Amino acid sequence: MEILYGRNAARECLRARRRHVHELLVADNLQSSPLVDELVALAAQTGIPVKRIARKTLDKLAQGHQGIVLKTGRYPTVEVEDILHRAAKLNEPPFLIILDHVEDPHNLGAVLRTAEAVGVHGVILPKQRAAGVTPAVVNVSAGAVEHMWVAEVPNLAQVLKVLKQDNVWIAGVELDPAAQFFHKANLTGPIALVVGSEGKGLSRLIKDTCDFLIKLPMRGQVESLNASVACSLILYEVWRARAFS
Repeated sequence: MEILYGRNAARECLRARRRHVHELLVADNLQSSPLVDELVALAAQTGIPVKRIARKTLDKLAQGHQGIVLKTGRYPTVEVEDILHRAAKLNEPPFLIILDHVEDPHNLGAVLRTAEAVGVHGVILPKQRAAGVTPAVVNVSAGAVEHMWVAEVPNLAQVLKVLKQDNVWIAGVELDPAAQFFHKANLTGPIALVVGSEGKGLSRLIKDTCDFLIKLPMRGQVESLNASVACSLILYEVWRARAFS
């Protein structure tokens, strides 16, 4: 059982229909609105029970719930092969994100939100020493992760090698003298964008496995942007390079 909270997170979970949803809980003093009415209607369409309960009871389940809580099953992860098949079914070159031990749930949620917006086919996360898709991440992503395909793997380096065998280019985001500026790199075709952890960047093995490195030009005094901001900027450049298709 997981507790999803917040109106956008609940709406996208109900729209995606990828999880088993046990019930929708609505604060008894929550006023009607187009979004609240939509949530109740979405629940009714699939036979999900809707219960009105005291707001203080919701407060015990989750903070920042906005009067809405969903009781659901676990987030449905997929295999890397499923992501590649998804791209093939859409007749599109694979467009993936690989996160190298990103631990901040807010960064992960922000990356997932942008990834869904630009049509990324899937996101690959390590099973150990990294943030996973928790209710907090779902909330930060405004529910976008409910539409995203996420694979959790025990060995990122091995996955990179498999992707390269499938002719997917591996582009590491790294502030390195040898890295190309992202807007000058060839980001068309099958590509997996690898983003490192906060502060540490890419691990040595992952960095050495990448086909090439890209970086953002920096004009100010700070040395780098955080992982989610850097990733979002480059994701839109990849989408632009693909002619926004």
